[in-house]
Amino acid sequence: MTRPSSLKRPSSLKRRLIGAAMAWLVLALAASGTLLRVAFEDSVERTFQLRLATAVRSLAAAMDVGADGTVSLTRPVGDPRFDQPYSGWYWQMADQSGVLLRSRSLWDTLLPVLPPSEPGAVAFGRAVGPRGEPLLTAERDLSFPERALPVHVAVAASRHDVDRELARFDRLLLTSFVLLAAGLAVAMAVQVGYGLKPLSRLAAELEALKRHAGQRLSGGYPAEIAPLAEALNTVLDHDAELVARARTHVGNLAHGLKTPLSVMQAELSSGTADPAVLAQQIDRMGRLIEHQLTRARAEASSARALGTQAPVAEVAAEIAAMLTKIYADRSITIHNRCDPAARFAGDREDLAELLGNLLENACKWTSTQVVVTTTQGPGLVLCVEDDGPGLSEHDHAEATRRGTRLDESAPGHGLGLAIVRDLAGLYGGRLELDRSELGGLAARLVFA
Repeated sequence: MTRPSSLKRPSSLKRRLIGAAMAWLVLALAASGTLLRVAFEDSVERTFQLRLATAVRSLAAAMDVGADGTVSLTRPVGDPRFDQPYSGWYWQMADQSGVLLRSRSLWDTLLPVLPPSEPGAVAFGRAVGPRGEPLLTAERDLSFPERALPVHVAVAASRHDVDRELARFDRLLLTSFVLLAAGLAVAMAVQVGYGLKPLSRLAAELEALKRHAGQRLSGGYPAEIAPLAEALNTVLDHDAELVARARTHVGNLAHGLKTPLSVMQAELSSGTADPAVLAQQIDRMGRLIEHQLTRARAEASSARALGTQAPVAEVAAEIAAMLTKIYADRSITIHNRCDPAARFAGDREDLAELLGNLLENACKWTSTQVVVTTTQGPGLVLCVEDDGPGLSEHDHAEATRRGTRLDESAPGHGLGLAIVRDLAGLYGGRLELDRSELGGLAARLVFA
């Protein structure tokens, strides 16, 4: 039965990337559209003002002031809209006494009398037309020698012309931006899909690994994903190694139990079974099982301990305190000279297993003292020394030789050293035995 996943299915990374990009795109297009709209409106109004200013100058050029100060036009104004009633284009000439002349488009209405502008300059403003429509105006005050009062010339046009231009531009701008946004959205979707394609391939390979154990991820991933693929391959290789070791342990255990079982079967079949022989074989089987379980537990903990560190001095102090009580009748002194900053790159329980076995064996054979030290360099070196009888050179080689049985080592050092050797190997370390300066055995654990 497939175990249900405890992880909630996350939201789509592709949708998140496209959604975030679309949000920024909408904001950018909205800001750009607003700026373009403001710029275009300003441009249209300026163009419109130039047309009004031109009409004011045309009126000024067509004006004629008689000797009595009367104002008239020497020629008609060119734009025919000034002659159409309420066409939206108007002109008017006035002074402080009232209106002097006006366009036919005003019919029977007047433009609002605006405040006088600076003489000679064209001023622009806004007003309300005969039908309540908004107007844009251009005005100019003209002075003549024949007149005591200046003549105020005003030209006005409905803003509807400007609004129609802006509405036409808004439709064009909206259509263009919608098409641009759609095109960019499609381009972003294609780009994101192409960019995430290596992740899709990685997911497909991981899915394939569920059905075909022992495979590895292929290479060829981009630089951003390659470290992840390499890390996953490291985990896969580590898991495959653990499986292979587990199979080896099962085979070794089965092979190791075969001989004691055969001896016990022969003893029981003889009808005169020796209890001592049976007890010896049972003890041998128990120690063999304990040894294999210790290795299996150590391998499992080493897999969990990736990235963890344990304080050597603290663990050594705890074990030293415990062994001092156990061997209190022998007055053994355990000197903990470990560097407080020294760290073991692994599980704390495994460090306790390593130091515990070395210190316990040293306490069994020491005369008066045991010394534990550390050397921290590129790697970590743990050293446990005693002043006991030690081991011969031949025993050193036998104790550290791969595959040595637990009961084939020298008394007092065989069981613990076998466990220490196997456990240290799981962390890439090794056990070295030498003659101690104290006269006994010096057991060193060297980790790269």
